[in-house]
Amino acid sequence: MDMNRYLINSAARSSHNYSGLFGTGEYPLVDDFFGSQPNLLPTPLHHLRGLASQINIGDLLVKDESTRFGLTSFKILGVSYAVGRLLHSGRLAKCSVLVCATEGNHGRAVARVAAENRLESKIYVAADISPARIGALEGEGAQVIVVDGNYDDAVKQAARDAEAYGWQIISDTSWFGYEEIPRSIMAGYTRLMTEAEQQWTPDRPPDVVFVQAGVGGLACAVVSWLCQRYGTKRPFVIMCEPVSAACFLESFRAGRPLTLHGPFDTIMAGLRCGQVSITAWPVIAEAVDAFVSIEDGYSERVMRILAHPSEGDTLVTAGASGACGLAGLLAITEDESFRLVREACGLNAQSRVLAINTEGATDPALYAQVIGRQS
Repeated sequence: MDMNRYLINSAARSSHNYSGLFGTGEYPLVDDFFGSQPNLLPTPLHHLRGLASQINIGDLLVKDESTRFGLTSFKILGVSYAVGRLLHSGRLAKCSVLVCATEGNHGRAVARVAAENRLESKIYVAADISPARIGALEGEGAQVIVVDGNYDDAVKQAARDAEAYGWQIISDTSWFGYEEIPRSIMAGYTRLMTEAEQQWTPDRPPDVVFVQAGVGGLACAVVSWLCQRYGTKRPFVIMCEPVSAACFLESFRAGRPLTLHGPFDTIMAGLRCGQVSITAWPVIAEAVDAFVSIEDGYSERVMRILAHPSEGDTLVTAGASGACGLAGLLAITEDESFRLVREACGLNAQSRVLAINTEGATDPALYAQVIGRQS
């Protein structure tokens, strides 16, 4: 067995009363906010029964975030909610400048929300970001600052400049002394799960949930919502990340947050993170059931499978990071190295599985290249 590519958290279900990051009062606030925004419509939950049959599971649910609010990722859920909270409390002025670091999706959401509220945005990016992602950020009205380094270097530079010039950081990762806004962003992400439950009802909830890692914001939101809603009867949660940027797997292996320094050689650009969010880390370490690292080839295959669906299945446009959760499912069903993960989650011909397509074709050139390549 290749123990370097997965870890099973056998203690995840020992905390019977564990409820995740948010108290019961937070979820109604999130629902009220999105209920007051008639333009913020739910994204679809697809049943890909053809693909489910091919990989010998009962049903495959895909929450498709590729068209969320006219953008191509789920990120605007968190940004809209967090900025809304700041505006409601009077903590943003007409001259406020919103600042963040990004691999593309989060920064575009910050730029969009800033523009909608007539605020300025400055978005910091790594030196190797694709021109298409820079163009998308500038198209939302952002000033893009390219940092000589990787995403984590961009996070640090954005924080330094924000402190020096009095700008407001809207970051989806957290560090000591900066935790409130990332927490609000993660609370906004829970809306995705509320929608999904409304869409799968009256059917039973999924047995297994696959969720991308990154800095941990989405995974923390998903597992917190599942803990609050279902307690010890919650689905088995598997966290997926690229082999070259497996910061959560390696942190869990070490028993503490680690910093990976790369190189983060993966096409899953939105998941090229070397540091975990310190707000997300305790929740994920407590409640995520398994951690797996995925090679790019699986993500590419999923992109092609979704672009050329089985008969009866819906076509889904998935970017490389968006495909990572389904790539994790494909890997544990095919690769004997993941046999213990497959057994731990009880995956079988009756299982219902939920995966989240977190992004669409955020890099059109890469998407076209992958989709056009032979399987």
